[in-house]
Amino acid sequence: MARIFGRKTVLLAVGALALTLLGGGVAVAKPTPGTDPDAVRVAGKMVEQPPVTQADIDLAKAALRDGVGIQASSAQLFAVVSANGGLIRGSQAVSATSLGLGLYQVVFDVPVNNGAFVGTIGLTGSVGTSPSGLISVVGRTNLAQGVFVQTWNASNQPANRSFHLGVFLP
Repeated sequence: MARIFGRKTVLLAVGALALTLLGGGVAVAKPTPGTDPDAVRVAGKMVEQPPVTQADIDLAKAALRDGVGIQASSAQLFAVVSANGGLIRGSQAVSATSLGLGLYQVVFDVPVNNGAFVGTIGLTGSVGTSPSGLISVVGRTNLAQGVFVQTWNASNQPANRSFHLGVFLP
């Protein structure tokens, strides 16, 4: 008769079962719903996005293109935003807003909530060298057409920085 399990396999299985029954099993921590374990924290407190205003929602709805089911080409969605939150140029970007020190919102004329976002610190012109810094980009809470951007200086302190944002849609 053929053996299905070897002696080592049986010993490992019995040992794992014994550890589990004695409380030495593996525990997996699950993050609290709605929180991201990788979210930025300052002094132990998670940095939250400011709330979306009704004016932001109205502007996004007004800019929404006909035929929302048809998404734009990923190569065409981008925005170049100044340090004070001004939209300098872009493709399908309808507004950029400064929400506070190093906090920005960029709104496009199509939903981007299922896309991927790429941001980089950079000057708004075509020549020169940008001050160094950091950038983080994520979808805008409660605004499918929006992207939330945070910028910091090289010392990891919130700072207003001009940036370039690209959006890739599925």
